Amino acid sequence: MLLFIHYLFLISNNKVFFVDWKSEYINPNQTTVLTIKTSTMMSKKEFSILACLILFCNCSNPLIEEEKPDSKTYPVQFSVQLSKEVLPYVATKGYPTGIIPEPQTKADEITEPAPGTLESICTTIEYVVYKVDNTTAPFRKQHYSSTDSQDFGIIYDQLPMGSYKICLLAHSSATDSLNNNSFTFQETTDTFYKQITLEIGSGEEIIQDINLERIVGKLEFFATDSVHSGLKQFEIKLSGYPDKLNILTGIATASSDTTAFTHLFSPEDIGKINQSHSLLTFIPETGKTMSAKIKSTNHAGQLLRDYHIASVTPEINKMVRYSGKLYESRLSNDTFTLYPVSTNWGGTIDKPLGD
Repeated sequence: MLLFIHYLFLISNNKVFFVDWKSEYINPNQTTVLTIKTSTMMSKKEFSILACLILFCNCSNPLIEEEKPDSKTYPVQFSVQLSKEVLPYVATKGYPTGIIPEPQTKADEITEPAPGTLESICTTIEYVVYKVDNTTAPFRKQHYSSTDSQDFGIIYDQLPMGSYKICLLAHSSATDSLNNNSFTFQETTDTFYKQITLEIGSGEEIIQDINLERIVGKLEFFATDSVHSGLKQFEIKLSGYPDKLNILTGIATASSDTTAFTHLFSPEDIGKINQSHSLLTFIPETGKTMSAKIKSTNHAGQLLRDYHIASVTPEINKMVRYSGKLYESRLSNDTFTLYPVSTNWGGTIDKPLGD
């Protein structure tokens, strides 16, 4: 039971009455019991002085004062690197005669920076922190560039006690933006991601290594015919291209627009064979696929060759290669072949596709 002593002032006919009363709270759900003890008449001057004293004495009530949360922060440090099995994708704009190179292996002769390292593949790290009980907006967001720091790959922070989701994303897009927990990029580059849950307790200092994993796949269109003088451009149009990456899940959602990739041929390209046109893509949501339309045109804008692929399904950390004639005028018996290349860059599976 709580007992409070209160004071009440009544003004009647220019006279001030001081009433001393008490209230008893048996429990929070019961009605207040009010008992008036005394009533005293006083002057207005006496009233003013007494009112000030009572206000001063009651300005702080420890029974209703809210407890302040712990505002102390604790140091955290993350060493960000790529998974050991990661191998860089090879640029595939044009190949030497008759050779389609596979991605470099660790035994290949490498120039600096060493392949498979964060610095050799990515130029940017996105560090995004959410509270576990509030993932509607980031608690913290930081952008790190390889050109701004000699400690690229080392994340330093100070966080209060609590539970957090730590999201790390590495890429090389020139620009990016975060909206509604989804990143959009100027272009899709080789991208790596990891999300962990972190509990920070009192007095803890956390130092942790984090291995990022590749979350993109590669689509490649390989020409078995040569570039001729009448050829102006080669174009790939993709419907359902996933271009928005949810930073909390690492899953991308598809664009409602058609995404085009165009290559304009130069005089230096004429006569080249084994040309390849490639692009990187996030992996669509489960059950979703892309469709592709590819075509080549001459300088007059006339269509030389086109293909429509109804279902294109990229796979994470894998390269899917389409091979066939891309530039010459179409013949009725032409075929187009699909070569999905496994993660370990081993054997291929051939699937002929009709025109």
